[in-house]
Amino acid sequence: MAKPVKKKVGLLAQARASVTKALKTDDWHVTLDPEELLEPFPNLPTGSIVIDYLIGGKPNRHGVSPCPGLPKGRMSQVWGHESAGKTTLALTAAATTCQNGGTVLYVDWENDIVPDYAASLGVPITDPDKFELAQPDTLEQGIQIALTYAEHGVDLIVFDSIGSAALQRLVNRSLEDVGGQSKVGELQQIWSQELTTLKATIKSTGTHIMGISQVRAKISTMRTNGPTTQPQGGNAWKFFSSIRMELRRVSNESSKQHNALTHKTEDRVTGGVIKAKMVKCKMSDSQGREEIFYIRWGEGIDDYRSIMEIAIGHGIIKKGGAWLTWNPPQGEEVKEQGKERLRKFLKKNPEKFQMLYKQVIPFLTPKVEEDHEGEDEWEEPEELVEDDVIDDLISEAASGNEGTAE
Repeated sequence: MAKPVKKKVGLLAQARASVTKALKTDDWHVTLDPEELLEPFPNLPTGSIVIDYLIGGKPNRHGVSPCPGLPKGRMSQVWGHESAGKTTLALTAAATTCQNGGTVLYVDWENDIVPDYAASLGVPITDPDKFELAQPDTLEQGIQIALTYAEHGVDLIVFDSIGSAALQRLVNRSLEDVGGQSKVGELQQIWSQELTTLKATIKSTGTHIMGISQVRAKISTMRTNGPTTQPQGGNAWKFFSSIRMELRRVSNESSKQHNALTHKTEDRVTGGVIKAKMVKCKMSDSQGREEIFYIRWGEGIDDYRSIMEIAIGHGIIKKGGAWLTWNPPQGEEVKEQGKERLRKFLKKNPEKFQMLYKQVIPFLTPKVEEDHEGEDEWEEPEELVEDDVIDDLISEAASGNEGTAE
């Protein structure tokens, strides 16, 4: 009869202590239990409360999200059709990084950055110590610039866009070679080769690289019902990116605006409703989830509107017909007709907006319940949201479950 195997108690703990003593640091050790995190993974806030929440996932019992922003030392890919907010998100992240004391390199192969718009979003376009705009001629030149800046520890590098760069071979070709057949997948092959070097570099410097992709039509086959779309850049960006996010404009928003041509107040399109889908997420459990955020044309990501919607959903702001009523912790009751007027009020009164922001944040953090032995049932909150809000949440949850892991 075989002897029972003696359990080695504390084997990993002993080995861990020995390694820590030899290396004189325990930075190599990673805590996998998200509920025990006391601080998030080092990250760069995007400037959007919704996107940061989507990337970071729900805060744990300590109120800490795994990664509420763009993870340092990692890569991300963002794609979508025109006017989906890709460049706006990238510029907003750049502005937020600079405002927090960081540095940004923006590699613009499309030569399409509008200085006035970037400045309106808060990008310090006139400060070369914080923000650098590069418009290289070729893909290889842009990657070389990015690698150099990454080696020097720049905080954020944006590639806009990764499928629009010209190859060095095609730029230097002779007139006789114009119109000749190019090699299939040549751009993707270069990205596959160079992303390996970039990833190794940013791992040590903490730089985050964001790649913006346009979408292109994928030729239909007998197995599909029609043409589909996929982001440019090839499979390399799929494999190397820790975050892959698709942006889609689902509707426009209008408000009463003065038209100088007609000298009348008219309903004019002032923004868009954008759906962000987390196609891949290696930083939290958000993969497959979708969230809505808002963009104001000419102004950028509209956190005023996002905070308002969260407050309405949780009953902090009460709806009565077209009227919105809010009782702030300090001061008199605020009552405005319509969301546009309430938004203007919050924008003109930043101290009131901060009050509303502080009221909203606790609802994004799960409450810590006391442990009761034998009790596993979830308790209903005292304040219930309205039926139409519940229906919306159920629909969003159902659609979010359609995402599949790669």
